[in-house]
Amino acid sequence: MASRNLIGVLLLSSCIVAPCVAAAQEAVQVEEVVVTGQRASDRDSLLKKRDAVSAVEVVSANDVGKLPDQNVAEAVRRLSGVSVATDKGEGRYLIIRGIEPNLANVTINNQTASAPEPESRNVKLDDIPSALIGSVTVIKSLTPDLDANAIAGQVDINTLTAFDRSKNILSARVVRGTFEATDAKATEGDVSVGGKFGADRQFGLVLAGNYSKRPSVSDDVLAGSRQVVNGIDLPAELDMRSYSPAIRKRSGAVANFDWRPNDDVKLYARLMYSKFDDNETRDRFRFFFPGSAGNYSTLDANGGVITSTSARHLVRLRNEITDTTTLAFGGDFNVGKGVLTVQGTHALSEKKDPIRDEFDYRSTGALTGTFVGTVGMQESLTAGTSALAAGTYNLRQYKQVSRHAEENLNQARVDYKLPMDAWGEGSYLKFGAKYLDRDKFTDATGHVYTRGNGETLVGETDATIPTVYKGRFTFGPTVDYGLARAYFDANKGLFVDSPTDRLIETLGSDFKVVEKITAGYGMASVTRGDLTIIPGVRVEHTDGKTSAIAVTPTSTVNDTYNQFGAYDYTDWFPSLNLKYNISERLLTRAAVTTALGRPNYADLAPTLAVSAADNEVTLGNPDLQPQKAVNFDASLEYYFSGEGGISLGLFHKRIENPIFTSTVRQSGNFGGVNLVNADVTQVTNGDKAQVTGLEFNVQKPLTFLPSPFDGLGVNFNATLVDGKMNVPGRTEKIKLPNQSKRLASAQLYYEKYNFSARLAYTYRSAYLFELNTGDASGASDIYFDKVTTLSARVAYRINKVEIFAEGNNLNDATDYYYYQNRSRFAESETYGRSYRFGLSYTF
Repeated sequence: MASRNLIGVLLLSSCIVAPCVAAAQEAVQVEEVVVTGQRASDRDSLLKKRDAVSAVEVVSANDVGKLPDQNVAEAVRRLSGVSVATDKGEGRYLIIRGIEPNLANVTINNQTASAPEPESRNVKLDDIPSALIGSVTVIKSLTPDLDANAIAGQVDINTLTAFDRSKNILSARVVRGTFEATDAKATEGDVSVGGKFGADRQFGLVLAGNYSKRPSVSDDVLAGSRQVVNGIDLPAELDMRSYSPAIRKRSGAVANFDWRPNDDVKLYARLMYSKFDDNETRDRFRFFFPGSAGNYSTLDANGGVITSTSARHLVRLRNEITDTTTLAFGGDFNVGKGVLTVQGTHALSEKKDPIRDEFDYRSTGALTGTFVGTVGMQESLTAGTSALAAGTYNLRQYKQVSRHAEENLNQARVDYKLPMDAWGEGSYLKFGAKYLDRDKFTDATGHVYTRGNGETLVGETDATIPTVYKGRFTFGPTVDYGLARAYFDANKGLFVDSPTDRLIETLGSDFKVVEKITAGYGMASVTRGDLTIIPGVRVEHTDGKTSAIAVTPTSTVNDTYNQFGAYDYTDWFPSLNLKYNISERLLTRAAVTTALGRPNYADLAPTLAVSAADNEVTLGNPDLQPQKAVNFDASLEYYFSGEGGISLGLFHKRIENPIFTSTVRQSGNFGGVNLVNADVTQVTNGDKAQVTGLEFNVQKPLTFLPSPFDGLGVNFNATLVDGKMNVPGRTEKIKLPNQSKRLASAQLYYEKYNFSARLAYTYRSAYLFELNTGDASGASDIYFDKVTTLSARVAYRINKVEIFAEGNNLNDATDYYYYQNRSRFAESETYGRSYRFGLSYTF
């Protein structure tokens, strides 16, 4: 909620330069009106966008919670040019302008956020509850005072402080959720309290906490790979996975302390903690499609009857715990005529998988089944009676794995901003330096126990799943993990702990990366009338060391790091940003900037992981080069005389050394294991890539309509992107991974008489998910199909209490993957609709 004088609002919404702001503040003396909800949020975001020196998009604290956004990624995904990578329907990583998530730099309270993911630089934004943030800014064109590791852009997450509000802070929310796919319920709650105190109100304190418990239910079906049998394109298998109510718990806390003893000193301490705990049981039924036409009695484009095949029943128990603690200290000091800013931050992220165990029961004898459809995903699969009988399956393998990953991040920065009024009002000179020290490691321990045919599934099952995926596929008996584990513990002598597999699981993915980045920059902002010019340059020196463990026939599980690599490079990043106020309500921006994309940690480490059972090899690449980009941005923005605005932007990126994952078929000896035609996966550099896009955005409350329709408002944005890169082995350029050609978001809202309603639509087109460079035809490339989602929220406010109801994924969207074209199914997952109901209190 925001309170403004009406005249002040009109002035603020039509002015750009400081004198207009002063006039608006003067007008506040006259009369007070209230503007709340979506309108207030949109106005706040647009003012921040308008005042920014470069191209930005903003989500304010008022906007968070207006839709069922459970984390930061979901709160930001409706901004222009932004989409998200999801996990079971929940947003996880941000994709800005179709550029892969690890090329977006994420900061928390102006310092680089730590990345708990073991392999990548991706910051898991689903770990951060949306209730704990004050604002999120997506910066699309960089200035020299920002980290250069941001080809996609930068995401600034700021938590709320007492000095952000003119009065004390007190808010609380309680939410209850339900899901159509399960009887399990979701629970969520958060509270924020704070304010200024002490002599002259020089101290400020904000405390906030959040807790949520959400069941995650989904059905997932995979093809594994594709094969051609008697001229018919078929999946190699249907791997059906049923996730029983997996429980996802999120908790977080923020403590922000500020001390402003006088006008020359502002000191602060920031503490942020977040935890994500995911417990999951996954039942699998793998039904294999034979590669020989002789194993089918009928086979055509409409489906077929399988007369002889095999199948497996498996169960996996997994627990994933991620927690991140960020502690920052800093202050602003008036030194001479300028402001000196000093910041120091320590962040520790840990990801633990204390259990990631799987039991594998394999069939004996010839099984039968009938399937319908060969174009796209099969319409149905009905397994034969024997394939659905527990006595058909024998326990053959038990894989026991645990993992611990950690990132220890320390950083410090110093900035000095000196006003230069002689250059024009608002002009300044700014320079500074930053040091970042990152220490990251991953340590896994694993066993693979095998045995011949023996114990059947009859003794380790107590439940049956008749069908999965909306009744389309038969499933059969499930493996009870507790019973299977009890049998294994009592009969461990019957199993062989494979020495080779144990080495691979324990040593193959272990690595350590120590990376130090030293940076300095200088920039200026020169304002002459309606024109602002921001030239500058940044320099960054990167020094890294990597360690891993070679897996060879002479290796032992006690081996320590014995493979080493190093990288060392210095890069300069010049940039130029321009902003010109054509009129009071019309402005234009242009920018030429440069940026860097450092490779993921695990890709740099000299690792080797071999799975003999799956005939797969994964290799690290210590020789990976960082990606480098030159970025061009231009935009035209118009702000309506009342509230709202419209903008049109054009961007182009030229990228050198694009990084992509290459998978080729190769025979050889890998870590002491001889494999034939194995899928060998390694991350490598390409030659060049380019991305060109057009962004359109409009926000407008329809206050010109007659009452009661004047409570309506619309927000809409769309992005068109075209990107290509050269890949060795391909005669034509291919799409960039994770890049959708079309993105769109639309919201229709209504706010009046204490009632509010909001309907939101998001869309992204298909994108390249996985590249297989071993197949020059592209037939083995996997694409993630288009996704459309629909969400809604209705609420009614009684004084300071709001009652609300929310619905997510109302159109029952599913995730669908395919090989090269939609007719060649690869994977599909359905997770259903969800609903939440709750109360909130805001003082």
